[in-house]
Amino acid sequence: MLFLSLSIVLIFSAILVISAQNPVHSVFFLVLVFLTSAFLLFLLEIEFVSLLFVLVYVGAIAVLFLFVVMMLDIKVTKQEKDFMIYLPMGSFLGLIFFLEIFLTLQENFVPYLPLDGRELYTNWLNSIDNLTNIEVLGQLLYTYYFFYFLIAGILLLVAMVGAIVLTLNFTQKAKHQFVFKQILREKKNSIYLIK
Repeated sequence: MLFLSLSIVLIFSAILVISAQNPVHSVFFLVLVFLTSAFLLFLLEIEFVSLLFVLVYVGAIAVLFLFVVMMLDIKVTKQEKDFMIYLPMGSFLGLIFFLEIFLTLQENFVPYLPLDGRELYTNWLNSIDNLTNIEVLGQLLYTYYFFYFLIAGILLLVAMVGAIVLTLNFTQKAKHQFVFKQILREKKNSIYLIK
């Protein structure tokens, strides 16, 4: 029941992403799409991918979209009748997509089990470690690949500092502190006696 209700919310919010007139509302519906899809993945016990959805898509990409939309100050425009020209092509592609899903679900992925009394069931939980996806990834990342993890962190830090330096601009309106000019000051050029 929860899966069905989340799926309905996901479909309606995805429709509202492309049909909202205000781009800020469209980004908010996109955040709702990401959150509901992450919760659906969490219900399917794919914890790591659902947490990645929340961290990467909601925490980075959707917030970036929102900042860009708000910085560009896009005016709300009314929808024109020209969007109806895309309806035949969109419906054709949607029909192909749903046909592929239907044919995939009709396939029988369960292998044939002979009914001659032999038991072919294997309990894999006794054969493998009982670890979650995040624990396994953390063990690999912080043991075997820690050097690459540190290099990636340093590269991201350098890219962030470079982006901050490139966006700095010195204008005449803002007052800035130049430390090297303050250090080079002497008594003869800083104190004046007025008679």
